[in-house]
Amino acid sequence: MAQSGSKKVVYAALVGNLAIAIFKIIAAILGNSSAMLAEGYHSLSDTINQVLLLIGIHKSTKRPDNKHPYGYGKVQFFYAFLVAVLIFSIAGVLSLREGIHKLLNPEPLHNLTLIFIALAIAFVFESYALYIAYKELREEMKEENIPTLYQAIKESKDPTVLTVVFEDSLALLSIIIASLSIAAAYFLNNPIYDAIGSLVIGTLLMVFAVLLAYETKKLLIGESVTDNKKQEIIRAISSIPQVNDILDLRTMHLGPEQVIITTEVNLNQHLTTKQVEKAIDNIEHNLKKVFPKSICYIEAGGKVACESIKDVQKRTKRKK
Repeated sequence: MAQSGSKKVVYAALVGNLAIAIFKIIAAILGNSSAMLAEGYHSLSDTINQVLLLIGIHKSTKRPDNKHPYGYGKVQFFYAFLVAVLIFSIAGVLSLREGIHKLLNPEPLHNLTLIFIALAIAFVFESYALYIAYKELREEMKEENIPTLYQAIKESKDPTVLTVVFEDSLALLSIIIASLSIAAAYFLNNPIYDAIGSLVIGTLLMVFAVLLAYETKKLLIGESVTDNKKQEIIRAISSIPQVNDILDLRTMHLGPEQVIITTEVNLNQHLTTKQVEKAIDNIEHNLKKVFPKSICYIEAGGKVACESIKDVQKRTKRKK
């Protein structure tokens, strides 16, 4: 997925969440609703998260240097992991704290109209942001030939889009929970339901944070390409006529689009050194078609390597 697509997803979520967070917190204070305040914490946390994701995208574009010869692509994975930590520690903990406080000190709700207007506006904004993120995810599914949404989420290598999809999906669910709990508290004249809504939202945020941390952790420590992409790599290598067999193939994502590929191939016997070099160049050319930003290490192993070395040794002896 192009980096511009990731940025578009984050900007859409950032603008919406900033406006929603302010409106929700004002409505929560005026309406005396803990569930609404939990929603405000949620949106405020999401706003900070989108800023962090944009920082990660920006820093990942830095050129490779002596200390980081493979570039800064994994910076995006780090900032996505940091987002998970913040969601757990800020939005989740504060929502639980507010829910517990309201549970121990129940108070009646006020300004119900303002609260539901805020929730309705939030639902519209979050729905649009989720639509943009889902659209980008669908493009990734098409590129990777991934059939189901669940598989796409599990195999996505773009933590930015993955985070926004998770956040906005959870935001819509939280809005529904907040609406139901506030309505129950008002119509049943029991503010305990409002407190329960805040506790449920806080718990969901913490669960989501743990799931997001788990997914980004795999990328942070080094995850291979998807099975579909691996098959594309195998076909790209096998299409070279001089290749007899692929002895070893290892891949790792250095960023959402950057991949390191190491492979050992068995080439046809009795190839000259120049023919071996040409075959390796052709393999790399094909691999670049699959991953344009890939870093490739190709070794001609097996019997052909010995044959090529012998050819060089024979030519050296003749010159002497």
